[in-house]
Amino acid sequence: MIFDDLGGFAPSPDGALLAYISDASGSPQPWCLRLDGGEAPRLSEVDGTVTRLAWRPDGSRLLVQVDPDGAENYRLAEIDLDSGAVEWLTSADTRVEIGVPYASSGDPYSPDGRLLAYASNARDSTVFDVLVRDLTTGAVTTVLQAGVEVSEDRYLPMFFSPDSRALLVLRLHQNTEHDLFVCHLDNGAIEHITPHEGPAKFLPAAWSADGIYVCTSLDRDHTGLALLKADASLEWLATPEHDIDGAALSPDGSRLVWGVNVATYTQLEWLNPKTGERGTVDGLPRCVAMQEFGYDGQTAHLRGDELFVLVSRPTAAKDAWSVNLATGRARQLTDSGPDLPDDLVEPEVVRFPSADGRTVHGLLYRPRGVSRAGVVVDVHGGPEHQTRPWFSSMTQALLARGIGVLATNIRGSSGYGLSYQRLIYRDWGGGDLDDLAGAAAYLNGLSWVDGQRLGVFGASYGGFAALSCVTRLPQLWRAGVSICGVSDLVNDVRTFPPTWRRRAKDWLGDPDDPADLARLREASPYLHAHRLRAPLLLVHGINDTRVSIKESDRMYARLVELDLPVKLVRVDGEGHVVADRDTKENEEEMVVNWFARHLAP
Repeated sequence: MIFDDLGGFAPSPDGALLAYISDASGSPQPWCLRLDGGEAPRLSEVDGTVTRLAWRPDGSRLLVQVDPDGAENYRLAEIDLDSGAVEWLTSADTRVEIGVPYASSGDPYSPDGRLLAYASNARDSTVFDVLVRDLTTGAVTTVLQAGVEVSEDRYLPMFFSPDSRALLVLRLHQNTEHDLFVCHLDNGAIEHITPHEGPAKFLPAAWSADGIYVCTSLDRDHTGLALLKADASLEWLATPEHDIDGAALSPDGSRLVWGVNVATYTQLEWLNPKTGERGTVDGLPRCVAMQEFGYDGQTAHLRGDELFVLVSRPTAAKDAWSVNLATGRARQLTDSGPDLPDDLVEPEVVRFPSADGRTVHGLLYRPRGVSRAGVVVDVHGGPEHQTRPWFSSMTQALLARGIGVLATNIRGSSGYGLSYQRLIYRDWGGGDLDDLAGAAAYLNGLSWVDGQRLGVFGASYGGFAALSCVTRLPQLWRAGVSICGVSDLVNDVRTFPPTWRRRAKDWLGDPDDPADLARLREASPYLHAHRLRAPLLLVHGINDTRVSIKESDRMYARLVELDLPVKLVRVDGEGHVVADRDTKENEEEMVVNWFARHLAP
């Protein structure tokens, strides 16, 4: 299926241009279009994969965050829109972030256009310090340095105060343990503005004259929307029994929009903070329009009454849309998949019991015209992510081959409250495996599913889950695919990316603790390799720094030694996420063919 993959976007400060990331040229690069239909500036390509972009406040330059080789040692560069010149701002021997890793929320520029904030692990590879660059002189100042305590590891800039005199910083120790700090740039003072006990999320959305808008789970299970005032008190604005994924504020402060995660779809709502008037955002198709921290580029921008979002749907490629909050008029701004088939399948939102009785969530895709079908259970990565009804060419290709897909949101998934998400902590290969056994039992109870033809697929943590399924629940599966999957939890913890290492003990466990060591070994697929029955495909990028390729190499060698059915594909020039379009399409075709061959009637 031919389509362009959009990875992020940003309207220009004056609302005349839309910059976005697309792989239309073969790898993710910056593109630009004029919203009035006129001729847009052609942006220069940069060496590497562009993962994020942001405008200077005067609209003269576009900041890009670039991954040179898939190893995720990001660099920053600015593209001058008039000349096309690319100016590199950071060196190639360190990692920098202009916000939360792999996300797109926040704004690294000060409103007055003088300063640029970013995080760097140059001083200590295991932490992120926060730096501010003076764009006039080039001088760089460290405004917050990570400490020696375990939780003082990842400090990330979110945005400046309206007067450009302070910087809001997020401490992201775990995905469910956040804190906010204000760095006062005039005197160097650092103020902790969210003191609390126990885990809590703080997803900052905007800084206004009245305070900081934040989505938080403080004293709640689900994230609500609140205004954090100067005295550290919270004024709650929205507290639904669902998670609020994010929010955006118009530059004049007259419109606040937020996205509620209702059964994996986004429900957009708005408030006029000045008048108290509220409403819902209508005009857009049913879709996913926001994710936590703007993962996958899915955040929101407001320019006056015009709301800009990326719209993800199961039957259409991801595209940028705008909707006018005053008139309700919606416009599709990009067209990333004009030639996609018109018979693509929508999922059904389902719930089913885990093997231990807990309720598990998922999206079930049933192939058309097939009375009895095999099904692939798809496990997302993270593990603290969420499968949502976005377009998946692999899912649709499997459906076209007569194979169903159950995309699961097992325990540990975000979007269902803090307590559900934290169930995965220090229990990888425990209750999550019960959930996947429950998924197989649920499918076996459906009249159109052939329970003897079940496959399991996943990448990253999902790859670990797939390996766990085929080695520890071998009787349930006919085929498996693991992409960049962990086979040995002990080795994985010891080879974590440097900036993950301080969180490892509370997230997975401590290999230096005898009890943890025994638990991690027992939960590792490598220990159970001899139990494999189903043909297994292993795929791994050789530049992967999140999960070492040695995880797949070692698992492959063990299965070959045992004379068990396995194939390993090592992907040259790619890291944890495949960026090259042709390589990605070839990998997807290989996976689809693998399941089509082994799950055939």
